Amino acid sequence: MDEKRTSASGSSGMSGWKRRAMTIWTGQALSYVSTQTATFVVMWHVTTSTGSAAALSLAGLAGLLPAALLSPIGGVVADRYSRKAVVLIADGGAGLVSLAMALAFAGGVTALPLVIALLAMKATATAFHGPALSAMMPQIVPERHLMGINALDQMLISGSAIAGPVLGALLYSTLGISAALFLDAACAALACFYLASARIPSHARLQIAGLASVRMELREGIACVWHDRGVRMLMLVEMAGMALLMPLGSLEPLMVYSRFGGDSWAASFVEAAFGTGLLLGSGIAMALTGVRRKVSIVLGSGAAMGAALLSCGLLPQNGYAAFVILFGLAGAGMGVYAAPVMPLVQRRIPESHLGRAMGVYSSGVLLASPVGLALAGPAAATVGIAPWFMVCGSLMLAVHLVAFASGGLRALDREAS
Repeated sequence: MDEKRTSASGSSGMSGWKRRAMTIWTGQALSYVSTQTATFVVMWHVTTSTGSAAALSLAGLAGLLPAALLSPIGGVVADRYSRKAVVLIADGGAGLVSLAMALAFAGGVTALPLVIALLAMKATATAFHGPALSAMMPQIVPERHLMGINALDQMLISGSAIAGPVLGALLYSTLGISAALFLDAACAALACFYLASARIPSHARLQIAGLASVRMELREGIACVWHDRGVRMLMLVEMAGMALLMPLGSLEPLMVYSRFGGDSWAASFVEAAFGTGLLLGSGIAMALTGVRRKVSIVLGSGAAMGAALLSCGLLPQNGYAAFVILFGLAGAGMGVYAAPVMPLVQRRIPESHLGRAMGVYSSGVLLASPVGLALAGPAAATVGIAPWFMVCGSLMLAVHLVAFASGGLRALDREAS
């Protein structure tokens, strides 16, 4: 049954939407930190137990591919049902998977196939969580504040990228991997509690016509993205960027371990530096909220990330300190890059189609990452970790510089101004 949407800027006033946003993002902040903690310890376990770029890439694929493939379905679900309920179920499911993983490690079951299977299950929850949360945002936040709230969300992710690896290294070296996973399960429960306590305005839902209509709804979501020239070009550029960037994030622990001879603390400092850069970049993005040329911000920061990653590959074996700094600069570029993207898409898509459109857009971007990871493992094993950083950095720099010539992106920039 269709429901009338209540505007985020309606009678409850500014203080109302700010209170709801604060409640929801308090829970999300806890979840972000614990997820970063759990991800760090699991990836470090894979690094030290296998020493294999292929194993790291496989674990990275398990954490990305299900989300990439299922996000369009998650978008349909977000348009059909209560988006709040979808996020609650997804958060709760991810927490249960972390609990199962914690119990397995506590019981001495640490086989790589089990780790990969559980990572894939968590990624499945993400496929439903991401589109529903993105589509729910305009229900809570007035349109003129969307870039600011996206920047705030990015700052929370950034803060978790700083605290998570450090906390993960501490727990890993003192209490073991299970402690980090138990923490993730507990924080997922807290995130559900905070979201459950917030009142979310309703949205116009799809009429539920059975599974036969899913194909039609998916086509509508694809059409919303693909038939909009500016959104299509933005997605393609971001896909290229993620295909190049994400593999380097997954291979970074091996770069620290094999090239610089670092331990878990050294790897955590690199990730903390990236998180610090993300935080600073997100703050810069908030300061740039009033800037009209938002696509130019995206492309300029993407080119800067490419230059930083290219420089990482040029470092000698005693260049760990410079690697930390450059990875931090790449994080700053990412913080600026991410904040304008979602508002540019959110303002272009009708609210009733937003869940499906965000699912399709997210799927396209996420699918690029497994492709990059699938290539990165064998390529890095063949040419070496450092040369692969150089290749990916160079390509990322070139893609974003060339994209400045895109008429579709320039039009999107003009319409957003």
